[in-house]
Amino acid sequence: MVELAVILPFMMLLFLGSWTAAALIGDNDTALQATRAGARYAAELGNSLPPGQGIAPVCSGVGVSDPDTCTVDQDIISQMLPVVNGSLPNAVVSEIDIYRPVGSGSDCTFGVPGCPPSGAYQSGDPVDVYGISGNTVAPSGLPATYGYPLGLRDQTHPFEAELGVRITFTYTSPTMSLFTQTDHQYTVVRLAPTE
Repeated sequence: MVELAVILPFMMLLFLGSWTAAALIGDNDTALQATRAGARYAAELGNSLPPGQGIAPVCSGVGVSDPDTCTVDQDIISQMLPVVNGSLPNAVVSEIDIYRPVGSGSDCTFGVPGCPPSGAYQSGDPVDVYGISGNTVAPSGLPATYGYPLGLRDQTHPFEAELGVRITFTYTSPTMSLFTQTDHQYTVVRLAPTE
């Protein structure tokens, strides 16, 4: 009986820690799937507006400096949100970034050492940042400025642009509410243009 009293707290901690780790891994995987969907769609669009679509309602507001870029970004985000909505039971998405890694596009040709770049988001990359609050998606900062305009998303062979999508979310353990962690997942895609 004494042994059980000594071992039980450690066993509970081990069980709760395993549960927390499994939930965190699952939420990270779901976030990664969302970035893959967004990056793939971003590369397919390149620097063109989505077919058959006008300016997105959120992009026609006051303070939006580039409604075309905003519309493309909103369409990319709309590809990602169904993946994460309801699929991240222990996490809350706070930000989605659409960016171009340094060294991509006309700066980089396949086969050249160091190309393509690693793709991880780095400070200084051209980026459009969108804050997420519930079901509301809005450009960060007003007036909304776009550091990654459509002109940088050119898909001309052999200098196709690499397009990256990064998602930021805060995970809270379902078993140990003191454990909270902010994570990022990203995907970078480079596609040959369709002919």
